[in-house]
Amino acid sequence: MTYQDAYDRLTTLVDEIENEKVPLDELPGKIRLATELIAFCQGRLRAVETEYQEVIERLPKR
Repeated sequence: MTYQDAYDRLTTLVDEIENEKVPLDELPGKIRLATELIAFCQGRLRAVETEYQEVIERLPKR
């Protein structure tokens, strides 16, 4: 799964939950999925930030 796929799915889930489109019996599962998607997105962002910092540290100092 890509970051964009996870983000798009997460925004859809949030919209469904906020607009009360999710039946009560399905809500716990949707919340768990949203939590997993948030963790995935945060992990990808941290990985990209770490990689970016490593590249910046390798650049010659001006």
